[in-house]
Parts: sequence; structure tokens; C-alpha cells
Amino acid sequence: MPRNQRGDTSMERKDSVGLDWLFRPRSVAIVGSAKGRTAGGEIPHSFLFLLSLKNMGFQGPVYVVSRSGSHHPSLEGQVFPSLRDIPGPVDHVIVCTPAASVAEVLRECGEKGVRSAAIFSSGFGESVDPEGQKRQEDLARIAREAGLRLIGPNCMGLYCPETGLNFRADLPRAPGWTAMVSQSGGMAIRTIFQGVEKGLGFSKVVSYGNEVDLQSWELLEFLADDEPTRLILAYIEGTRDGRSLLRSIKKASSRKPVLVLKGGLCKEGSRAASSHTGSMAGNDRIWRSALRQAGAHIARDVSDLVDMAMTFSFLRRPAGNRVALVCISGGLIVNYADLIVDHGFQIPAFGRETVQALSEIVHDPGTSCGNPVDLASLFFNREIYAPLFRCLDEDRDTDLILFVIAMEYVKALEVRYKVTLARLAEAFIQIVSGMKKPLVVAIPPVVEETSRLDVEKAFLKARIPTFITIDGALRSLAARIVDPRDDPAAASSL
Repeated sequence: MPRNQRGDTSMERKDSVGLDWLFRPRSVAIVGSAKGRTAGGEIPHSFLFLLSLKNMGFQGPVYVVSRSGSHHPSLEGQVFPSLRDIPGPVDHVIVCTPAASVAEVLRECGEKGVRSAAIFSSGFGESVDPEGQKRQEDLARIAREAGLRLIGPNCMGLYCPETGLNFRADLPRAPGWTAMVSQSGGMAIRTIFQGVEKGLGFSKVVSYGNEVDLQSWELLEFLADDEPTRLILAYIEGTRDGRSLLRSIKKASSRKPVLVLKGGLCKEGSRAASSHTGSMAGNDRIWRSALRQAGAHIARDVSDLVDMAMTFSFLRRPAGNRVALVCISGGLIVNYADLIVDHGFQIPAFGRETVQALSEIVHDPGTSCGNPVDLASLFFNREIYAPLFRCLDEDRDTDLILFVIAMEYVKALEVRYKVTLARLAEAFIQIVSGMKKPLVVAIPPVVEETSRLDVEKAFLKARIPTFITIDGALRSLAARIVDPRDDPAAASSL
């Protein structure tokens, strides 16, 4: 029975607060090919979605609808010629058919009483073909008549490790505290993978494509109240309802950090966005101003978005923008100091007490116990790190510590102390674990990349924000400082 025959109203369909059911379907049907491979040897998208759900451990029934009738042997008993023929209820449908047949699939969804559908198929409003726009309008009309919530078309759909929803077989199974709404499936996938490398886990990710029905603002309003979600990321190319989008960002940012990557800010990017998801991206200056007024923190690319998310997850808010900089090389320090000041931070001189205490630790030729601290050859003396960072932690003239590790010199530490880099990293983590002052680490990729990654992973596991560039560290710190929340998103209570 179509859902509109059950008494649902359009007002109820737009209840974004009640979207939790969307991520908890009792059963899923995938409409597309049921063959393991096509005649050309490719694995059909429908089969990949099926593998994704199985690999994520989805607990409910998963059906495949294939009009051809032929299917892979592993699917015996799961394949049906239509949604109508499935014996039990179906809550969610993933559509992987050619664009011309999607409307008929949605009509079947209405007859079956399906609650939601994610349309992977493309060839709708993003197409230059006028027929594509007409098809998209037909989808919207059918969804309204059936009381069906549509995600897409031209999207990957839902990823929710807690409930086993998934759109790619190799995505991580462990849930986390970060959520994302993304107009692009590719941007969602890259953010998940890069985020996991930086120690993030995801609660919910929605790739929503052309947003013919379910819109970004509804998802953001829902995530504002979603208890497992502590941090919200968004990739947005355009919107059909700018006022509602900004209102939802304002609501969400009042409760948890919202980090936004806006696509299509230049003329060329806007043109690409139009052909990608059919979105009109809009003016760069207007978008940036509106997003900031709504309380969002703006990222410039996926790496920046992930770095910000890591910083918000692990770092308590620094009390101010006064940086204590520690590095090995005088030349590098000059360059880093310029970058720090260019980003609006200060590098104040240490007070008399700090200078006196540091002079007893940092006193070899070529070193400097001012701010910045130039360790020079003392970089290779691991005995100085405990008293050095204890002194910086107690300094009253700085708010945070930026420690730059030069991998081109680190190998000498292993040779000198006949100890692995992992042990050195472990010793450093123990030294800084009890510090009160926020600490971030930058490890530029120069040499020994495998070793660099090992150190980075050790620091991230200890919830020490770790960056590959000074610029990335400073951009993330700037966002973290202006956000009003003191505690990190990944609080120990999670």
C-alpha cells in the first residue's frame, strides 16, 4: 500500500528530526542486475552494493530485484522479479537501473510501502539532456504521491556502521562520532578514508546527489540532534533552498562543530558542479560570508576538512593564539615563524622565569631558548624532552605548543640510542600525556615516509593532532580557537 494511503502528510514527510528511521531499515532491496559479472566482465553496481551490506554486517534481510531472472549462485532464494514479489516488508531500496526505468521502480516502491530509496542511477537533472530534467521532475512527483523519501538521484546513499548500512565494500566497520552529508559520493568516500587515517570514525554519512527530495538542510537538522554524532562535516555544491540550509547550519553549529567544504566557488568549479549534480553553486564571497555567519568553519579541500575534524576531535580549545614553537633548524624556524604570524597567531617572547628554566635545558652552541625554541643538536638528546615540555607547559605567556619534527634528522636518533623509532615515539607520548596546555605536532614528509607514517599513527592513537604541513596545522588551530566549545568532540566519555 502506498504510504500516502496510510495517512502520512507532507508535513510529516519533512520532519527532519524524525529521520532516525532512515538509518535503521529492517530490510533492504537492491534493484538491478543479480549477476556476479556482466557479459563484458564487469561487476554490476547492484552486486557491489550487496557485497557492501554483507561486509558491513547488515542484520536484516537483503533482497535483489532483477527482471532478467538470472543470478549469481550465491543469491539463491534472494532474487525476485519485482518488489511486489518479495514476501516480506521492504523498508529501504537501492536503485541501480538505467535512468529510464527508475520511475517504474519508484511506483513499485509506493505499492510495496517502501519508506526510502537511494537512487544510484544518473542521467537526471545533472544531464544537459532536457529529458533528464523531466525524469527528475517525475521522480519528485512519484515520491510525493507515494510518501517515499528519496536520496539522490546520482548518489551513493547511506553509510552507517552501527546499523550495517554501507555503499562500498571496503569502508571501515567501526562506528565513530563524526557525521557527513555530501553532495558527492566521491568526496564522501575520500573523506571517510582520509578521516580513518587521521583517527576519525564515522557515525553516519549520506551521499545525497541531486537532492530531488531529501535535502541537505533536513539531514543537517537531524544530525544536530543525533546523539552519536559529535562533529558534522558537509560537502555542498549548491542547494534548492539556501535559507533553510543556512538555518539548519546555524542550528547545528550551536550544538556541535560544523565544518563545511563548499564546491563550485569559482566560475569553472560552478560549471563543474552543474554538470556533476545539477547544482547552481553561486557566488564565492556570498557563500563564504553566509556560512561563517551561520557558524560553520570553512575548509578549502578534503585534506583541510579532515585536518580540522581531527583537531576538533582531539584538541581542547586553546585559551588564545600565542604559540610556543619548537623545532631543530634555525632556517626552518624563520620560515615557520613567518607562516604562524601570517595566519594571525603570535609568537611572544618567554617571560623571565621560563627563559631561566629553559637556559638550564637548552644551552648547547647553536641552540636558542627564546621563542621559537631552536633545539639544534639537542634535538638528538632525548633526555631534554621531559624537562623542556614541562617548562613550556608551565609558561604563562603562551597558549599552545607547536612541535615540528624533522624526519631528515630523526634517523640519527635511532642510530644514536640504538632504539626503534616506535620506542622513541612511545617515550615522547608518555612525556606529553600529562600536559595541560594543548599540543600539536607537524611532521613534514621529507624522507623516511614509512617511518613518518608510523610516528604519525602513534601520535594520533594517543589523540595528539598531527599534521603534514604547518599551514594545515595553523588553519585547523585557527578554527579550533574561535569555536566556543572547550572540550574535544572525541571526549573520553564516548
